[in-house]
Amino acid sequence: MRVATDGLGIGDYGLIADGLTCALPGRDGNVAWLCVPRFDSPAVLAGLLDDAGGGGECRWAPEDGAAAGEGRQHYIKETNVLVTAWGEHGHGIEITDWMPARFDGADSPGFGDGAICRWAEAAGAAATLKLCCRPRPEYGANAAQWEPAGAGMWCSGGAANSNPSNPTLWAAAAFALQPSADGAALEATVHLAAGESAWFVLAWGTRPEGRDGLDATCVRTSLDATAKRWQDWAVKAQYDGPYRDAVVRSALALKALIYAPTGALVAAATTSLPEAIGGPRNWDYRYCWPRDATFALYGLSLLGYHDEAGRFLEFIAHLCDVHPPPLQVCYRVDGSTDIAESELPHLSGFRGSRPVRIGNGAGTQRQLDIYGEVLDAAYTYAKWRQGIDLGLWQSMARLVDYAAAHWRDADESIWEVRGGRQQFLYSKVMCWVAMDRAVKMATRYKLPGPVAHWKAVRDEMRTEIFARGYSHTLHAFTQTYDNTVLDSSLLLLPLLRFISPYDPRMQATIRRIKERLAHNSLIARYENTDADGVGGPEGAFSICTFWMVDCLTLLGKTDESRALFERMLHHASPLGLFSEEVDGASGELLGNYPQAFTHMALLNSAHNLELYPGGVPVQQAVQAPAGA
Repeated sequence: MRVATDGLGIGDYGLIADGLTCALPGRDGNVAWLCVPRFDSPAVLAGLLDDAGGGGECRWAPEDGAAAGEGRQHYIKETNVLVTAWGEHGHGIEITDWMPARFDGADSPGFGDGAICRWAEAAGAAATLKLCCRPRPEYGANAAQWEPAGAGMWCSGGAANSNPSNPTLWAAAAFALQPSADGAALEATVHLAAGESAWFVLAWGTRPEGRDGLDATCVRTSLDATAKRWQDWAVKAQYDGPYRDAVVRSALALKALIYAPTGALVAAATTSLPEAIGGPRNWDYRYCWPRDATFALYGLSLLGYHDEAGRFLEFIAHLCDVHPPPLQVCYRVDGSTDIAESELPHLSGFRGSRPVRIGNGAGTQRQLDIYGEVLDAAYTYAKWRQGIDLGLWQSMARLVDYAAAHWRDADESIWEVRGGRQQFLYSKVMCWVAMDRAVKMATRYKLPGPVAHWKAVRDEMRTEIFARGYSHTLHAFTQTYDNTVLDSSLLLLPLLRFISPYDPRMQATIRRIKERLAHNSLIARYENTDADGVGGPEGAFSICTFWMVDCLTLLGKTDESRALFERMLHHASPLGLFSEEVDGASGELLGNYPQAFTHMALLNSAHNLELYPGGVPVQQAVQAPAGA
């Protein structure tokens, strides 16, 4: 990945998380993004979206301003504990950032309802660091007002505060904190002798208290416990191929994006990171898309993390009970549905990319593909579990019945176009997947349902898709019925076993996409971006490039697919994290970050490279007969 010259690039940030929310510390020592208490809550640190400082900051870095921008970042091995270092190894400054773990039964007493912990250490030589903690709640619209709260603690918002737009914040440190003249920031100059360390904690919600107040022992114990919690989870990854580091990092990124209380997975950690610098394609991805989550949790399941997939399917089943089908396109992490889209004109946007949006208008769209994705995940989960709970199956069957009744409807489909509903081929294929997987589960596990009807609808779908979704003029499957527009989502057809990768129609589609949607081997989503209701440029979609890797792998073109896969690995951030897109010319990361969809695709591609070193056998390349 090439680093941007105009300020920090998207890939110059690391991800830390606790199972409830996450934060993005940059290599300049500034935590530039934090929403509390949840992923989808208002940001209290939104410097990522305002270069002028209107989003706030929590900066701890060497006193030398030039050195502050030269930090290098790495994770403690197989954790989401982040280290930013300045100076030569063993003779510089290191700041370790983490959030005390609150997932998989972990508890973090003493750190309020959540916290960012920062541990600085001077190695080999004395160092001076500057700290400025200036939160700005409600996405920068409000200023903090710090007040002393006893025992070295500072509080903003009031201990009894219940206003989610201006949450109670707490700060404590190993050194004296001083309020700025306006009371909106806490500041300090920290001198460390060689070998000395210091700590700083920003917490929220209830007052953080160790046994004797926060101290070095309490903070250091949290660091060790959190690192061990992540390592204990990562070591279970069932992958021993040549890309283990990238695979485990992707798994850790996905785990970091799961909201532990419900099992919902957010599409990305951020909002409004642009798909082209200065462009209008800036969206809020801090919600749970059933499509993205089922794909991502399928990737985790490949590594043996079946519990995460099961919890998410239970989340979907609960939604079906509370809100009968149709499914909403995306939900808040607690399952609620209010995600109205609005703009924040007071923020200048990432490197001037406006508008900054919160909420997502796609929530009200019709996207019929989601039923196939959810049923495919349920089918895979049932195979691993040798069955499926009857209550969960009944929820899944309601989704199948809805897809059977509405598959001919127009929709906005996977790319969430804003130019009007159309007959998108990808949605038709995914409705076919819903029927197909439902038939197989009902037959294999003797589950109740109108199997004969589902079979009939499935066959009708398949006939129509081949009749209207393949252009003999273009020699390719097309974005919508009866047209000649290419769409990379159709690379999924053989992966879904709708069609063999060896079928001449599929091979022709792959060739056309390589010819017309590839730039420097990176694959764009589709051709008609000016007609999608948004307009403006965008980068190549990383997930589409990984889909191309998979198609080439299935065809036995392993040398080509492996080379493309390894090229994609070079487009990750220095920490191994991916955003949604890559600029085909500069290699810069674009779009929201880290992006669950992309990390899921990496896991799947790595798995396929190991599973099909000579291509998928011809007899396994198409969907088995119904009931098999």
